[in-house]
Amino acid sequence: MQLAPDAESAHFLLAVSGGRDSIVLAHLFVACNLNFDIAHCNFHLREEESDKEMFFVENLPFLTGQQVFVKEFNTIAIQQNSGKSIEMVARELRYQWFEETGKTYDYIVTAHHANDNAETVMINLLRGTGVRGMCGIPKKNGKVIRPLREFATNEIKKYALENQIEFCVDSSNLEDSFLRNKVRHHIIPELEKINPQCVEIFSKNCALFQKQTELFDAHIQQYRKKLLKENGDRITIEIETLKTTENLPLILYEILNPFGFNATDVENILKSINASSGKKFVSDTHILIKDRTHFILEKNEEDKNEEILIHNIEEFEQHGFVIEKYAYSSNIEIIKSPNVIYVDVDKLTFPLTIRSWKKGDFFYPFGMKTKKKVSDFFTNVKINLLEKHKVRLLCSQNQIVWIIHYRADNRFRIDENTKYYYKIR
Repeated sequence: MQLAPDAESAHFLLAVSGGRDSIVLAHLFVACNLNFDIAHCNFHLREEESDKEMFFVENLPFLTGQQVFVKEFNTIAIQQNSGKSIEMVARELRYQWFEETGKTYDYIVTAHHANDNAETVMINLLRGTGVRGMCGIPKKNGKVIRPLREFATNEIKKYALENQIEFCVDSSNLEDSFLRNKVRHHIIPELEKINPQCVEIFSKNCALFQKQTELFDAHIQQYRKKLLKENGDRITIEIETLKTTENLPLILYEILNPFGFNATDVENILKSINASSGKKFVSDTHILIKDRTHFILEKNEEDKNEEILIHNIEEFEQHGFVIEKYAYSSNIEIIKSPNVIYVDVDKLTFPLTIRSWKKGDFFYPFGMKTKKKVSDFFTNVKINLLEKHKVRLLCSQNQIVWIIHYRADNRFRIDENTKYYYKIR
């Protein structure tokens, strides 16, 4: 069992499910006299079986005073409306809790072994994850280590038998309803008939792929530096430079994938290179917009685009505004700034609305008596496409009071008939 160089002095947190692999892992840690505690998740997916596993782990007979931390999840309720499979939700919950619980530990240890690694590579092949998927399960990922990764299932079975180790059998692992189980029960055994050493070969190939991936990543990093120009939270990619880039589909995929864009997204982005501006591509985390000469990339904040109702001054301030009410006088000191407006109180009707701009919106720019389309105003002040999507309007009864941060509407200005006014910033 390969561990970290500081294993004798380190404090480990072991992820123990109750199955053979993780119980063998815990037994080995006891045999090696290592300092460890145990973390167990009960996802309540198998009724009484899940609770029996939890009780079994809490009462392992060979433990010598180690703490056993248990976390119970209502996984089915959490998974509903998440858009994720139950396996994915359980995995995310498990690792999130391990990370939180393991903050005071030197290492978090899982019982992944060589067969798990081979299965993962096969699944990645079927899903088309590219060369990184061929690297399999890493032996070490941050604080997470996997000391059994080089041992095959038959070796772990042998150790459990020789040491008369009891363990639980997860009935869901016997079913073929999950892709991993199909690979485990049918594909790997057939490959072992062709070559009994196939699991070991998978491990060796993973090590080779990992080294090749590191070399590939170093090459891609040079393209990131060349193509991605950062300016605060915004990244721009010059289209003319893209057009002269060799192996563009591969390079563009590699530099955009960390921002959540998949191969299909990249294919569509490539098709838009010679198209007119305005095309928008959205991932879970980012937005990419095709402008005239650049692609513009920023974090996806579209969830902030919902319409907000402002019923009173207090609610105004909850949304980041400062609003002050004054009696009108002829010697008002007006601050000329796109971030401050002065509005006649009697011309506003609550509730006010903060919303995104829409096609067809118009307003009367401050100082003008004629209306102007908001889209034309954006063009005049040279707001790029991504900024347009971030612009918010303050409205009263569907009339624009303020294009926030840009221009107030003339219809709500204060004049000699004003009794009270709001200063809003």
